[in-house]
Amino acid sequence: MDTSYVSAKAIPSVELLLIISIPLLSAFVLAVSALKIPKRATAFIGTLSIFLSFVLSVILFAATYDSSTGHVATLYTFLHSDGFTVPFSLLEDHLSIFMALVVSGVSFLIHVYSVGYMNDEQPPSYARFFCYMNLFVASMLTLVLAANIVLLLIGWAMVGLCSYLLIGFWYERPSAVLAARKAFIMNVIGDIGLFVGAFLFFLYAHTIQMPGIFAWAVHHTSGSVTSILGPMPVGSFFNLVGFLLLLAASAKSAQIPLHTWLPDAMEGPTPVSALIHAATMVTAGVYLVARFNPVFDLASAAHAAVAAMGAATAIVAATIGLVQTDIKRVLAYSTMSQIGYMFVAVGVGAYAAGMFHLMTHAFFKALLFMAAGNVIHALNGEQDMRKMGQLANKLPKTYTAFLVGGLALAGLPIFAGFWSKEEILGQALGSGTALGTIVWAIGFITAGLTGLYTFRMIYLTFHGKKTESTPEYAHEAPAVMLTPTLILAALATVGGFIQITGLVPSGWAYIQYYLGPVVGPVTASFGTPQYISAAATFVLVLLGVLIAYVLYHEEREAKAIRERFKTVYTILVNKYYFDQIYDFAFRRLMDGFVFVAYRAIDLPIMNGSVVGVGSLTASFASKLSGAQTGYLRNYMLVLILGAIVVSIIALVR
Repeated sequence: MDTSYVSAKAIPSVELLLIISIPLLSAFVLAVSALKIPKRATAFIGTLSIFLSFVLSVILFAATYDSSTGHVATLYTFLHSDGFTVPFSLLEDHLSIFMALVVSGVSFLIHVYSVGYMNDEQPPSYARFFCYMNLFVASMLTLVLAANIVLLLIGWAMVGLCSYLLIGFWYERPSAVLAARKAFIMNVIGDIGLFVGAFLFFLYAHTIQMPGIFAWAVHHTSGSVTSILGPMPVGSFFNLVGFLLLLAASAKSAQIPLHTWLPDAMEGPTPVSALIHAATMVTAGVYLVARFNPVFDLASAAHAAVAAMGAATAIVAATIGLVQTDIKRVLAYSTMSQIGYMFVAVGVGAYAAGMFHLMTHAFFKALLFMAAGNVIHALNGEQDMRKMGQLANKLPKTYTAFLVGGLALAGLPIFAGFWSKEEILGQALGSGTALGTIVWAIGFITAGLTGLYTFRMIYLTFHGKKTESTPEYAHEAPAVMLTPTLILAALATVGGFIQITGLVPSGWAYIQYYLGPVVGPVTASFGTPQYISAAATFVLVLLGVLIAYVLYHEEREAKAIRERFKTVYTILVNKYYFDQIYDFAFRRLMDGFVFVAYRAIDLPIMNGSVVGVGSLTASFASKLSGAQTGYLRNYMLVLILGAIVVSIIALVR
């Protein structure tokens, strides 16, 4: 990382603060006035606040474009004690501004789309939706603009909380509540890694400011580091915190094995799916690895694990996507797969390539979710692709937008996904390592599978055989939903041209130029192997498209294929049994342990001791109660006998 960081009052700290505070303030306003303002005012407040954050991000982008120096803006100090401070400090560098642009820009389009999609909600629920959405965006912007690990943790945790609220927005549905709970638990598991990693940074680097941590890391490339926990070799320390950060990143970005929450998150409204799966929450893990690139560059084992995890997730998710019948779940698994590509990129040190794909993925995945939402809206909530078909003529604009998104997702020229995906594969192939070659091969195969499941989805939804459940009244979405969809379709078409240097000699590379001061130079140059790889990938994707056409255009052969590969099909339908394994390992085994403990410990010892003491007391009391006859003569006799016994004892002594 070449960027130097300075603290200066001259930087636009007000703009940095406003980027976060405007959505946060609007969320508060909507929360306290949900029953008092009309729906139009709710939509205006919720959408305008995100647009203003986007405008401020553009202003900062323009102001910092040619600068290679990052700035830390300390706006407030929460705690100052014995030389230790916890400031509210924001980081203005090319990576943070890039993320703010993507997050606020795509979120604004999703907010506009939500105005129409959520129109049937009543005012309290409608305002609650935009309140949650704005709080989510504010939390994500806090995460990407944080200059210290405490503020990063706050944004990180708040994103998880908001995802819980949004996934479970329709809380009257038991499935939505369970999905929200599952997402929250999985994210908390990852949060533990970030919390422990942050604590270790504080103990060993003696600072919570991320620029300070990075500077400390650069100057500790050998030897050992020391804290109250004792000395630790540098390599061991960086690998330890690297794996802890990877735990956090994998949970937030739904990478294997902490990925099972993402498909279930489809229980939320479609705009929520677009927001979570496009430019915000699921990309937080990629951002975390890219942000801590000085640490991962020194953590060889953890860095390699990032690439390996990404490659494994990419191909596993792609194969599961082949058999899904819910249109949103296909897109969910495609998100997992595409985030896997980003992990491959940052795992082989091609950080700019990973962020490039993060941007293009935000365009075409938000587009696909919005277009899918248009289909669902037209079919009165139907999401099963087997009940669709022949919709291309009924929804021509949505079909065009969905097709553009599908072409970008499949990575076909000239669409945005083509440029970013091929750069990742080229960087992996050119890394010169065995790991790079392996993850390239997996990414290459995954590209073909992506073409197959993407066009399977397109054929089943918009072509295919018309079913009895396909309604005759399906119609296009209103303009408020179509307009942001078509804008994203344009971005998914031309957005990749911002960086073409990988496949076009002497081409421009604006992403690399802008992010280079933060994430470092390109790790590998393109040559003949990369061009051959790109050509082979193109052919493989076309083959996947052709197979999808043969199998699903009219579903002539799909049933025969399922029967021939029944075992494989069963495994894929059951999503490699991850949920069943977790259910057995964490629920059934725990239930069994609790049952055994109940029978062997709780009943005989804990409960038995209490019951035994009570029974003994009751027995003694029942026997003692025999002395209580109620006759005065008996009491006088006992008194006289007692006096005699006491007298005898006194005389004997």
